[in-house]
Amino acid sequence: MRREELIRSPMHSKSIQLLLLCTFALFSDVVFGDPPYKICSSSGSYGNGTSFENNLNNLLSSLSSNASDSKFYNTSYGVSPDRVYGLFMCLDYISNESCQKCITTVTEEILKLCPQTKEAVVWEESCQLRYSNNNFLGMLNVTGNIGLDNVQNTSETEKFESAVNETLRNLTKVASFDVSANMYATGDVPFEEETIFALVQCTRDLTADDCSRCLQSAIGDIPSCCYASIGGRVLSRSCYLRYELYAFYDGATGPTDSSTAKKESKSKQFKSLFSFNIDLEHIKK
Repeated sequence: MRREELIRSPMHSKSIQLLLLCTFALFSDVVFGDPPYKICSSSGSYGNGTSFENNLNNLLSSLSSNASDSKFYNTSYGVSPDRVYGLFMCLDYISNESCQKCITTVTEEILKLCPQTKEAVVWEESCQLRYSNNNFLGMLNVTGNIGLDNVQNTSETEKFESAVNETLRNLTKVASFDVSANMYATGDVPFEEETIFALVQCTRDLTADDCSRCLQSAIGDIPSCCYASIGGRVLSRSCYLRYELYAFYDGATGPTDSSTAKKESKSKQFKSLFSFNIDLEHIKK
């Protein structure tokens, strides 16, 4: 979700961005807080007992059953005009068992979060699932990207942002154009006395060029969602990126001594610029 970068102090910039984004959220079907995150389309709906509902249930069952064998899977079910298309993607560093659990959870959540909608996408902490009555398989989509930033800020804003961008651009080249990478790449680079850890991943139905375009678009979203923050994520329908000052992938648990462990715990706390952890449909108690 692109926003023109505001050239102001970080505090003033974030205040204005928050106001604009919250205003947008009031007129959107997008609601953010803690995961799961969702985008529910308002372009069409289906009724109980219809062919589309039956096809969707079969599709979700198929996606869930394939999650134990693969981190990515896409398929379709039924015949036009009630045919439904879907895919899931798990972050590549998680185990097959964790992928299965995540997708099983999301297939149950998506029907509750987006009831009777003909198009929806839901993200959990380590996976995403998407379906539609329109064939989107193999097609790049960077609309409605969700940006989430870490609650802690860095004092070396420009230097940190430059290091993050360079790292993500390099990883984008690997994920997109190194066939052996399978559209996934991680890396870490030193920054001051710490280390930046970063991850990028695309849905594997994309071409190499479209994977690159998706990640470049996501990198372009960082200034509007995560300016001055020590970590951030961009959730896209077609790709995903994340960076932190702790090792969050490959099963790493990060620092273990008391001082750094406390810092890691704080850095894992994310806020949504759209809602400051307020669900616009209901206030979480």
